[in-house]
Amino acid sequence: MQSKRKLFSTLGIIFFSTGILVGMVIFVLMNWANLEAYFYFGYTPPAEKKLSTLRCPLLMTTSDTNAVTINITNNSKWDRAPLIRTEISSFGTIRSERINYPLAAGETRKLSWTVTSEDMVFGHLIMARVYVFRAYTLPSQANTCGTVVINLPGLPGIQLFIIVFAFSLACMASGWSLWLVGNRPLQADGMIAIRAMSLFTVVVLVGLITGIVGWWGAGLICTVISVLLISSVVGYYIQNG
Repeated sequence: MQSKRKLFSTLGIIFFSTGILVGMVIFVLMNWANLEAYFYFGYTPPAEKKLSTLRCPLLMTTSDTNAVTINITNNSKWDRAPLIRTEISSFGTIRSERINYPLAAGETRKLSWTVTSEDMVFGHLIMARVYVFRAYTLPSQANTCGTVVINLPGLPGIQLFIIVFAFSLACMASGWSLWLVGNRPLQADGMIAIRAMSLFTVVVLVGLITGIVGWWGAGLICTVISVLLISSVVGYYIQNG
């Protein structure tokens, strides 16, 4: 019975650690792309608001064709045609476009710009910046975003993201279940492990959310916390091993 419990506990740690590491790799890559995009395009005049609806693909592969998108709303009582400047990374030079997009009063319009592996720079990144110029009562808005491109032709990036994301969550859930089965009733060391596992789970889940919505600043904080947690856990078990 004791050997069976030890097996469950060991398998739980293996599964949980795998899920955490895979989740960390995902959110670090996603936030790295968004961070690079922030600095890639250089200086631009500050906008009055952040363009929070700007979205880059979550993940792409070299065979993908996807799109950078925004939703823009004319919440005034008059028709408007704001000037929108789009810049997308591209091999050799930045691909740029400046077009006025007509918007009826109260209309919300989704705009998109196609991106492929030909827009890739630094070997693995596609980045975009969109600036919506002020149009009378409509404030200026701007934001950047980035996408990591994986050299895995034949599989769409969104499918790859879903598979890896689901694998990470499944491993964490399985790890939790197996570890709890192997360590009941919980002792003092078990409670310490529970707290560490809970912190890891929260940080990775928050990190994944930051990567999905493009909050690279919060993602950077999650990365630092993850490294500190790993260092603390390794140090604790070395000291008490």
